[in-house]
Amino acid sequence: NSNNNSKRKNWAFKDFSEASTDVFNLATDGGNNSQSYFVATQDDALADALRAMPYVPLFRLGRAVLLLESPSSASRSYTGSNEREKLASAGGLMTAEERQMVKAVKKKDRKKRKDVMKEEQKKLEKRTREEF
Repeated sequence: NSNNNSKRKNWAFKDFSEASTDVFNLATDGGNNSQSYFVATQDDALADALRAMPYVPLFRLGRAVLLLESPSSASRSYTGSNEREKLASAGGLMTAEERQMVKAVKKKDRKKRKDVMKEEQKKLEKRTREEF
């Protein structure tokens, strides 16, 4: 397994300097920039590799001005899938069992409201008959 990892790393880092390799390893250790590093670089190969990783903010130097790049497509894609999961699970706060319980309670409440409305309708009809 370590052989496969080293081969993959060698291939991924073929255009990297030693410093770029170290920066890439720091920013991507744990997969998604778990240490929340910001990276400032003028190394195009490093910037391209980091854009493929979600949650690695990049700074570039342009005309003596430090620029924060917009989120990469990898970050937007990763965030979009996370948001869809949260919507599907009510913000990630409810388990499947809890969602079933909420559905059951809502169904019971709808039935109760429907029964109350039927009773109200019957009372109204009874009053109307008594008046005539």
